Amino acid sequence: MKYQNSSVWKLSLATLAAFLLCCTINTAPAQNVPQIAEKTLAATVYLEMKDSTGKTLAFGSGFFVRENLIATNYHVIAGAASGTAKLVGKDTTYKIKGFTATDETNDLALLKVTAYGIKPLPLGNSTDVKIGETVYVAGNPMGLEGTFSDGIISSRRDKYTKERLQMTASISPGSSGGSVLNSKGEVIGVAYATIEGGQNLNFAIPANYLKTLLTLSKPAKPLAHGNQTVSAETYFLRGNMMYELKRYQEAIVAYNKAIQRKPDYADAYNNRGVAKGDLGQYFAAISDYDKAIQLKPDEATAYGNRGLAKSNLGEHIAAIRDCDKAIQLKPDEATAYNNRGIAKHRLGQHIAAISDYDKAIQLKPDYADAYNNRGGAKHRLGQHIAAISDYDKAIQLKPDYAMAYNNRGLTKRALGQHITAISDYDKAIQLRPDYADAYINRGVSKALLNRKWEAKQDFQAALRLAEKAGDDNAKARAEKALQILE
Repeated sequence: MKYQNSSVWKLSLATLAAFLLCCTINTAPAQNVPQIAEKTLAATVYLEMKDSTGKTLAFGSGFFVRENLIATNYHVIAGAASGTAKLVGKDTTYKIKGFTATDETNDLALLKVTAYGIKPLPLGNSTDVKIGETVYVAGNPMGLEGTFSDGIISSRRDKYTKERLQMTASISPGSSGGSVLNSKGEVIGVAYATIEGGQNLNFAIPANYLKTLLTLSKPAKPLAHGNQTVSAETYFLRGNMMYELKRYQEAIVAYNKAIQRKPDYADAYNNRGVAKGDLGQYFAAISDYDKAIQLKPDEATAYGNRGLAKSNLGEHIAAIRDCDKAIQLKPDEATAYNNRGIAKHRLGQHIAAISDYDKAIQLKPDYADAYNNRGGAKHRLGQHIAAISDYDKAIQLKPDYAMAYNNRGLTKRALGQHITAISDYDKAIQLRPDYADAYINRGVSKALLNRKWEAKQDFQAALRLAEKAGDDNAKARAEKALQILE
């Protein structure tokens, strides 16, 4: 028998041991998605923060990183005097005792509660995250508890001087502060969303920043009583949250505070302009875009947004020039193509408009507005089946898209499909109870079906809503419809 040299044998044993250890560390199996969702949501909370008067200041998501410690975004808690954390899917609610550490630069905070039996989520190494990797986001979008969605990491970006992971997974208001996980169920980031030029962008704050914050955790300090300084960035993020909730006036107030603290905050001017535009304050919106462009002359999104505001004022040629400038500055600016398409559509240039919408969708395949707008241009060209297909896609991408339901109803009406058209108007009104145009359009379809009493009810409801909103165009249409019906 041939014996192996003992030193070689010891070396082989050491090598084998190292190999086995390596295997033990690196072969943690990927869990299936239902398992990840179950474990994650069991450690996820819905946060509601209040000011010193008891008024709700903000809300968001958080998750347990230790048995009595919850991680969330700093902008969710900034300025709050009190708050609660409710376990997702349960009646259990914890009073927030205070914070143990904050990192305003990276928009992170650790909150202390008294909880028992909660299994914290494991933290992964965010440095290892790869572009194209599948990730999962848990949170409470729009206050809906326990939502779990997936996406991929689309890029690593230097955002506000710190690294951020950009994702395709959607982060809605209420999901800020939630966990972003890899296929092993490890937290690789903390979710937060921002808006640039009216576009929703979804980011994760790398988990390694959270690991650092955990090492700095100290005994809990009480939440503020409204007397600490809140940064411009925090107000900006809060404005974005209010904007996404369609609470445009509150968004404007938050952007005002961001600008007061940072007068050269071009993004805040731009986003305030977007909010004003959604309120129909187009001249004021243009003034904000002008300021954003003055501060950042190469800001493509501000040019594109100013173009839309000018088009809404009937200045379509000037609108196209602004969108051209935006595209010149940033050839992949999807919103500029979409907004230029709107201006061309309003000039009756429907084929050219469709070309712009095509480009916007090519650049941003999940662009619900571009699908909706392209559907409108196809409708104008009599391409009704193709238009309905576009509206279907817009609704698939954005299920609460009241305008797309209304527009699909119009196209179905053009095809004589009045019953299904009414169903679409019903949905539009359910999603947006103050939608005067949807009431008018539903009334027309009912009148065409000889349901005149019901049609009259819809026209009268539209008239009341239009008068309340100061919408002269809808008011005139409702009045005309009532006259014809009589």
